[in-house]
Amino acid sequence: MRSRNLSLIGGALVAVGLVIALFAVLAGGPPASDPDPSGAGTSPSPAASGPAGGIADIDTRVAFWEARVAANDRDFSSTVALIDVYLERARSTGDLADLGRAQTALDRARELEPGGTPALDLREGQLHFSLHEFGEARDAAQRFLDADPGNAAGLALLGDSQLELGDEVAAKTAYDALAAKGRLPGILSRLARYASLTGHVDQAIGLVKEARDAAEVEGFPEIIAFYDFQLGELYRSEDLLDDAEAAYQQALDAVPTNVPSLGGLGRVRAAQGRRTEAIDLLEQATARLPTPALVADLGDLYALAGDNQAAERKYALVERIAEVAQATGGVYDRQLVLFLADHERDIDGAVARAESEIRRRTDVYGYDALAWALYRAGRIDEAADAASQAMRLGTPDGRILYHAGLIAAADGRPTDARELLEEAAMHIATLPPLQVPALEHALSILTGS
Repeated sequence: MRSRNLSLIGGALVAVGLVIALFAVLAGGPPASDPDPSGAGTSPSPAASGPAGGIADIDTRVAFWEARVAANDRDFSSTVALIDVYLERARSTGDLADLGRAQTALDRARELEPGGTPALDLREGQLHFSLHEFGEARDAAQRFLDADPGNAAGLALLGDSQLELGDEVAAKTAYDALAAKGRLPGILSRLARYASLTGHVDQAIGLVKEARDAAEVEGFPEIIAFYDFQLGELYRSEDLLDDAEAAYQQALDAVPTNVPSLGGLGRVRAAQGRRTEAIDLLEQATARLPTPALVADLGDLYALAGDNQAAERKYALVERIAEVAQATGGVYDRQLVLFLADHERDIDGAVARAESEIRRRTDVYGYDALAWALYRAGRIDEAADAASQAMRLGTPDGRILYHAGLIAAADGRPTDARELLEEAAMHIATLPPLQVPALEHALSILTGS
């Protein structure tokens, strides 16, 4: 695995993209104390928390394993445990700097075991995944499974990577094999992710509730907060705002600094028309971790409030974050494509980024980003083809439906456009703030109201 310089990123960046992509598929990874895990998606074992074996917060566990490795830099098991807690904290906080630390620990572990071990292949794959290098993550997962066929952790990583690459059939095969391992929280979470993508949101909600209940018994706050966040995202996707609010608040009760849930609650407040509260929550979230998507939403709220100078400052920050993040590769490419297309900035650049990514990763959200950029560029026939691919699974996502509706209107299909935009309006809480009035205006034109 090539070395990387992530020091430029510091604690300012995160690798999520909704949904949930990074948090949804990797939260609750293999036990952080076990260098050769046999389970997938389980929360960290009690031993991961330190010498007393009690449940400790993630920073305490990181400090514990850092001290162990500092005391004996030839301790292979502790080095692997350190990789795991860095990856866990990166998933919990979104801090890409922890991925750099995990890389350093992985390089050290390979020096200690120059012949390699399956455990290191698994960690390498998880690190690739966190950096959105999904092809490399899939290959590492396959190497791990070649050495340990049927291993649940390997199946989880393989399925996750294939899903992000857009190979839903292969992902389903891996998840079916994973489901046979039992109803562990991380397995249920992955099944929920697949169910939501294929239009079965009620089923997904039930699976995440079951995962959350199981995680609560185990008692790790970061893991509990993740499942509450995932539940909140599902509720918000269905415009069930009271339920989404309750889920995000539960996540914040478990981990008050949980940035994804602060952002989710801010988006709920925006959808409820409580703009001042939404701005306050998104300011809190982006002060901790300014992701392009959250900063862009914050800029939109300032624009809607009539503070164009504040909005432009946020939009400029989005572009600076994306520029700095190029040190990690394409972690933020999709968020930047959507931001540029939403705000009609550097459309040629947005198209180029989207076209580059779709050559590597053909999932529905990739096609949606490509369709939206092509639409803004006036390339309607190509946009319509990409939008069709974005809708191939029947994903009930307001943004996909909204983009497809505007593309259908531009393509001379007013009936399709009206139906798509009406369906998008049923999931309007998933739209960026400035796109909400745009959707309402488009619908008014099509319906003559």
